[in-house]
Amino acid sequence: MSMRLMTYQAKIYEDPSDEKVGTCISAYMENCLLFIIQVDWGGIAYDYSKDGEVESFVFFDLENTNKLARSFQARREEVFVKKIAEYFGRYKRSAKHEICKYCDKRGITYMTHVHY
Repeated sequence: MSMRLMTYQAKIYEDPSDEKVGTCISAYMENCLLFIIQVDWGGIAYDYSKDGEVESFVFFDLENTNKLARSFQARREEVFVKKIAEYFGRYKRSAKHEICKYCDKRGITYMTHVHY
């Protein structure tokens, strides 16, 4: 019997100003784990990336994903990612930072990684 891998996604923020310069932050639930992914694209005008793209991740293990879900009173994964997008979307491009602050206040452990 094969197990289907369930993935849910919700966009937290997307910079509407320009296709060439902007930020997109999304929440993904995959196999009961939460990932927050931020992609910045800046073209050649910015020195922080060789190819103009930076991806930032906030990873949650199962225990901390569940702890965060309980703080949002979300029992189903698809509801959880939508609630995260609604709640943190108001912070716009600083949403990833606000997610980290939210977790720090509640003792929810996460890990960040930046890939250039």
